[in-house]
Amino acid sequence: MNYGYARVSTDEQTNNPQIQELVRQGISPDKILTEKVSGSVLAKQRPALSSLITNMQAGDTLTVVKLDRLGRNAIDVLSLIDELTEGDINVRILNLGVDTSKASGRLFLTLLAGFAEFEREIIRERCIAGLESAKANGILLGRRNVLTPEQRMQARQLRQEGRTVSEVARLLGTSRMTAWRAMNSAKLTKT
Repeated sequence: MNYGYARVSTDEQTNNPQIQELVRQGISPDKILTEKVSGSVLAKQRPALSSLITNMQAGDTLTVVKLDRLGRNAIDVLSLIDELTEGDINVRILNLGVDTSKASGRLFLTLLAGFAEFEREIIRERCIAGLESAKANGILLGRRNVLTPEQRMQARQLRQEGRTVSEVARLLGTSRMTAWRAMNSAKLTKT
């Protein structure tokens, strides 16, 4: 069975050009699912696409007019196409001439996997560079302490007096876990 999927991002846009192209490619209008949702939303969070994928069976084909109709980033698109091909569902991307039932389509998947890996590596490098830059500029990273240094010292003193975690949490107006961490912070920082 051949299915089509057409997506636009906003209410001002229309799916009609995509639907017309899918019909020209021989897909029955009642087998075309449409959606108005941003491409940045993961495929599994798009109701129409998710429903379509769930109902497709081995041997079926999913056709889209453009690759970006499936998603904006290579990682998400590759994940979706991998999921489909593992279920023996073919994917056709009309503007690229890609059909995963053919060798050239499988080659495309290999290239897309390479781009997705490259994209992940670039994101990782940018994150590391941003963290190093922030550290170099004296910006403290991580979650801010709920308790002041004085409150943490008070928690350690209360621990030495034999107070329970629950008592310290109540006195400091914080959670038991935060109180426990404060009570034991001297031990944690020594190692």
